[in-house]
Amino acid sequence: MATIQVNVKWGKEHVPVEVKAGQTPDELFAHLQDRTGVPIARQKLMARGAWKGVLKQGMEMKLADGQNIMLMGTADVLLKPAVETKFLEDITEAEQARSGLVLPAGFANLGNTCYMNSTLQCLRAVPELRASLSTQQQDLAGALNTTYAQLDASTQPVEPATFVATLRSQFPQFAQTGRGGGFLQQDAEELYSSLFANLASSLKEGESNTVDKLFGLEMEETLSCPECEAEPDVVRKDTARKLICNIQGGTAGDNVNHLYEGLKLGLVGSLEKNSQILGRDAVWTKKSAVSKLSPYLCIQYMRFFWKATPDSADHTGVKCKIMRPVSFTDTLDAFPYCDAKLQAAIKANRDRLGAKLDLDADKEPEPKKAKADDDATMEEPDEDLAAALALSMKAEALPKHAALLESCGLDKDFQGHYELFAIVTHKGRSADGGHYMGWVKREDGSWLVFDDDLVSESSWEFVQGLKGGGDEHMSYLQFYRAKKGGI
Repeated sequence: MATIQVNVKWGKEHVPVEVKAGQTPDELFAHLQDRTGVPIARQKLMARGAWKGVLKQGMEMKLADGQNIMLMGTADVLLKPAVETKFLEDITEAEQARSGLVLPAGFANLGNTCYMNSTLQCLRAVPELRASLSTQQQDLAGALNTTYAQLDASTQPVEPATFVATLRSQFPQFAQTGRGGGFLQQDAEELYSSLFANLASSLKEGESNTVDKLFGLEMEETLSCPECEAEPDVVRKDTARKLICNIQGGTAGDNVNHLYEGLKLGLVGSLEKNSQILGRDAVWTKKSAVSKLSPYLCIQYMRFFWKATPDSADHTGVKCKIMRPVSFTDTLDAFPYCDAKLQAAIKANRDRLGAKLDLDADKEPEPKKAKADDDATMEEPDEDLAAALALSMKAEALPKHAALLESCGLDKDFQGHYELFAIVTHKGRSADGGHYMGWVKREDGSWLVFDDDLVSESSWEFVQGLKGGGDEHMSYLQFYRAKKGGI
């Protein structure tokens, strides 16, 4: 027997109903009572074109397929909800961990492993990295995949024993022990670099790999010889997985108070290199710029340096820490650190989308200098940048700009802005001691603090204070992700 599909609207609910050909109003009333719990005596049914007014016994129903019917009436009993309510104490531990209703699990410290625990918690917040690990079963990538899966399914601290054992077997420096036989404290940045070097060889994607697609920067480095102007510049490109914030400038005028200044300083330097014209080694100046950005950025604050101690009886040096406060914001503008082509692409999007170009967006305001002093210290304009920015204004250049940004794994409308989402901090006077913690931003803007097995909540107001300047925790590694469209 043929049936007709109709839709009964009851309050905010839509109840699909099958009506058989020749069905009477009484049969429809009884069926709706079963489906909704509204007694037949309280049912009032109206359907435009199917009958006039309110449907009553004995009336003819001229229903068409897809007909809308309005039902008015109150149910005697509440119907069982489509999705059964579950209480937190009644669901499994794995379901609790995935629900987001409880704080995520931390890592147990297996003997000075806070450097590792904090870094892994920060990298756990990169979904693309997690996805690429999901198929890995062997070596360090497989151990990391297993470790993250344990965290996902637990509300209690997890012992990363498999990962630690695999790490120490592949990188013996992390298995160093002290005089008492315990494992020595290690450097979180060294763990980050070693881990990514290993994963880059495991997580292959054709000729590329997941690590460099997510974190890989291409740096263009220009070397020039001030001692001999006739010596041609040397231009070379290299891949990096982090940017350096140089805290110790070396001169009184290079004091670094903000991340912006430290990053600019980290792109310049000097080295000894042979000069063919001079026929000897000379000091060359080095200037770097980012020629290829990435969806994620890691920034290392260069807080540790090697201090020679020739008068020491048992060693010739010690790794010391720079405690200087270096402030930062929750948004990083990558424009000042890029080469002319990338700057032109970013500038074109800012002009097109109405964003204001501010080369000092991340820099704290400074007192204004006298006009004469300003004129005396003005730098010569960068001709390459000026030409690239002029080109960016032309409509025909926009597809090239979009292609350049997309080749970096960025949105074609990217405007150069990155959002801070994770931090590794260090507390203590030396890299060989102290304590590391991880800080990860949640979707609602609050922050989680991973102190090994202890996990707690924090806020951006507190995180901003992790700039250093005392004996408390201070930022050492920072992780940023590109904003969609760069806004």
